[in-house]
Amino acid sequence: MNILLRHLPVFPVVIFFFLALPHTTGATPEYSSRSGQSCKTCHTDVMGGQLSESGLEFAASGYVWPPTGGYRVISPIKKSVRLFLGYMHILAAFLWFGTILYVHLLLKPAYAEKGLPKGEVMLGLGSMAVVGLTGILLTISRVKSIEILFVSPWGIVLTIKIIIYLVMVLSALIVVLFIGRKLKGKMTVAKLPDDGLFDPQTLSAFDGKEGRQALIAYKGKVYDMSELKLWKNGLHVKHLAGGDMTEFLPKAPHGQEKLDGLEVVGTYDSSMKPPKTIHQKIFYFIAYMNLTYVFLVLFVIAYWRWGI
Repeated sequence: MNILLRHLPVFPVVIFFFLALPHTTGATPEYSSRSGQSCKTCHTDVMGGQLSESGLEFAASGYVWPPTGGYRVISPIKKSVRLFLGYMHILAAFLWFGTILYVHLLLKPAYAEKGLPKGEVMLGLGSMAVVGLTGILLTISRVKSIEILFVSPWGIVLTIKIIIYLVMVLSALIVVLFIGRKLKGKMTVAKLPDDGLFDPQTLSAFDGKEGRQALIAYKGKVYDMSELKLWKNGLHVKHLAGGDMTEFLPKAPHGQEKLDGLEVVGTYDSSMKPPKTIHQKIFYFIAYMNLTYVFLVLFVIAYWRWGI
């Protein structure tokens, strides 16, 4: 579908399996001392293990005794269906967060500064929709009264997670429906300068996409990479055509010799970079805001499962 699907980042994969690891529930003296009850009050066995109805409500209330209630013990959704919904919920969140982390940590937000690629937009919106729908059904399967979202630690953390999700969805819609269109509208036409002098804005138009030439700058010269298979669609590993590679080429496993024999189409002056537009500034703000929210959501999930 897209470069994102061909180069899924390792970091979100680790997070996914870490959060998906099964964990056991055991009776501990700490919980018994909190409630003033015996272990059998919350467990079906004196040695711990499976929680009883009272134990489920005690956990849902944030380990406050007596529990505030609101936890649905008998779900209206079959266990097999809940398993499927949970799997789709995690998978969609993995794709959504993985996309954000991949763009920020490897490609950098400048990758989409000139307009949002269709593949990323479709993947992002689809993942958000699946996360929302499955999240609603999973919440219904566990919560029988809305009060639990406001009166118990478990419910409050869930509420925070829902609010962050809604903010991220709203910001994504703003970028897709308004900011993204403005960015594409301001996109520079790919036209070779008559004097052969490229500035950052002129060079950025030659990104190798949709039939445009793939040009890069290196030490003041502009090279045409269009015929190289490793620069197909203007992307080589994590580097994008239309930019200055002077900083990155020395860090590559190969040297400047890879540029020998390539056509030099002009010279490059990095000092002529124009200021960012208001729409570009808004795009960068939302992009880094959502990156912050990704780590915040992961912390909330960790706290929700192991901190309460």
